Amino acid sequence: MSAVAAERRTYLVLGFATTHQALDAERVLLECGVTAKLIPAPIELGGALCGIALRVPAEKSEEAENCLSRASLPAEATVRMEDY
Repeated sequence: MSAVAAERRTYLVLGFATTHQALDAERVLLECGVTAKLIPAPIELGGALCGIALRVPAEKSEEAENCLSRASLPAEATVRMEDY
């Protein structure tokens, strides 16, 4: 039996001050063609943010940040994370 190594994927996780902002940001990113997934806010974002965050593929991070900036919805905090 051979073990297959899982490939690590890197994501940008975006945290927002309010749940409303996170939901608006998800809508804006989807309209910009950026895949975004709502996730529980990881502790690495800090405790002063709402309980949900958005996860986008690392290769789309610059596009996501630019899109949110144009919509006046910049993230309060960001962190790069790896997943399997």
